[in-house]
Amino acid sequence: MLHVNRALLPVAAIICSVVSSGASASGCMREIVVPINFQQGWVCWRHVGVGTTFKGQFGAHQRVTASALGEFHESDDIRSLMTITGPWKLSVTGPNGFSAYTNEDGELDVVLPQSGQYSFVISPCSAWGNQGMIEI
Repeated sequence: MLHVNRALLPVAAIICSVVSSGASASGCMREIVVPINFQQGWVCWRHVGVGTTFKGQFGAHQRVTASALGEFHESDDIRSLMTITGPWKLSVTGPNGFSAYTNEDGELDVVLPQSGQYSFVISPCSAWGNQGMIEI
């Protein structure tokens, strides 16, 4: 199983805030698409920074595991807004209406039915535009 290294997130967030373009989104209103480009011979891809949707080409019958961790906003009973770091949920969609979602452990583990472009989207919407890390 793939596990996001939670200890790296604070360091990665600092690095990304220095090199980030300042893009932000909220409430699932503005999609920030990040292309998935595996380096030749690599079986793991990681993005640290801001993004909402991650798109890439995958092969038929390829097993894909993915997880994501990052900031999201939450409010309490007195409507105080808090920024929390924790696991994000992921969904993946692909050709012919294919879709799958993270399990209770916050991981996505799926065998893709056919070759084509697949899109991985983070949730909840309160995570959109925040710093985070996704591993596929």
